[in-house]
Amino acid sequence: MVQKVWTKIKIGDMKTDFEFWQKQPYHVRLATLEEIRREYHQWKYHAEPRLQRVYSIVKRNKKATGRQQDLANLENLE
Repeated sequence: MVQKVWTKIKIGDMKTDFEFWQKQPYHVRLATLEEIRREYHQWKYHAEPRLQRVYSIVKRNKKATGRQQDLANLENLE
């Protein structure tokens, strides 16, 4: 039989997850953040995120700079 165990502590004495996440490699932190972002997006909008908005922002920014390389890259995107 498993016995329930609990400890009462003050809220100011609670440890945070900061130290744990600081010890994790960057790719684990990034993967976890991406998972949280996807779950939030699914919960909030009931849909998977798409790249359309990102594409629109990149396209607008490249047009705004007017640099030859950016304009050439923009043509390749379209």
